[in-house]
Amino acid sequence: MQKVRRLSLGEHRLVGDIIGDSFADDPVNCWVFGGQDGIRHYFANTAKKLFLPQGYGHVMEDGSGASLWIPPNVKKHIPILHNLDTAAAMIRYGGLKSIPRGLLVDNALAKAKPAKPHYYLFAIGSRSAKQGKGIGGALMTAGLKRADLEKMPVYLESSKERNIAFYRRYGFEMIEKIIPTNGCPPIWSMWREPS
Repeated sequence: MQKVRRLSLGEHRLVGDIIGDSFADDPVNCWVFGGQDGIRHYFANTAKKLFLPQGYGHVMEDGSGASLWIPPNVKKHIPILHNLDTAAAMIRYGGLKSIPRGLLVDNALAKAKPAKPHYYLFAIGSRSAKQGKGIGGALMTAGLKRADLEKMPVYLESSKERNIAFYRRYGFEMIEKIIPTNGCPPIWSMWREPS
């Protein structure tokens, strides 16, 4: 298996492409962004503006998987004026309904997020052709090292029910099932104490 390395600031398109491929069948992301192209643009933009400059990420050396994290006390917020290109891409790929859908999901997740300081795993995934080969585990192990060294808990939201078992293998426990609004698929919030 290829090695895991840290993502660099200029690699937002790479991580967007990987997550777009990995999340192409993700019910919530498809509901909001309209499909793989919209997902890819959204994750590339948020990686560029928030997760790479203020957080961190990992990528497999062969580009088969990636993850995005933010440490405690970094808010998952990008000012609206810095998000106009993201909104334009959402409308282009997901239609006008993608903006209110995205806001509804984001607001519901913000309300459910624990107040206790924690690391936040925003996204982890491997390209669809490479899933089931240990890539997610390698990325998860690399990301959890930092939180465990600092004795900090980790929080995530899973928008695929079948991924819950994967997260449980790394010590995550279910907090709640969130349904952001009528018509939106469910999201499961999960918490992990440091080991």
